[in-house]
Amino acid sequence: MDNQTQTKKQSISLIARRAPYGSGAARQTLDIAFAAAVFERPLNYIFLGDGVYQLLSKQDPEAIQNKPHGAALETLELYGIDEVYVHRNSLIQRALSEDELVCKVTLIDDCTLKELVAESIHVINL
Repeated sequence: MDNQTQTKKQSISLIARRAPYGSGAARQTLDIAFAAAVFERPLNYIFLGDGVYQLLSKQDPEAIQNKPHGAALETLELYGIDEVYVHRNSLIQRALSEDELVCKVTLIDDCTLKELVAESIHVINL
């Protein structure tokens, strides 16, 4: 097994499926991502379904007395989290575009999503 294949097999796929507010799942997912970064674990941060709302810019959580989730996501690259994926169909189904997101992402299809999950040693689905 070559080093690249071995690194992929040791990665964690973190799947964010929930909207940013209304439950603690989005914040928990972000905390796990930051913890993985601290321990320098390869991470695939995947936004799927309503999870794509976490990445929207211009959120106004003050209206619901909450901390801005998107602002924290803007710092992912500073923590070495470079592999941020967004399920293309999830964006399309919600009439959103890549330009509306707070950070640079890679759009993926169903096939790529399955590959990322299959290549991971751990999958955390929140």
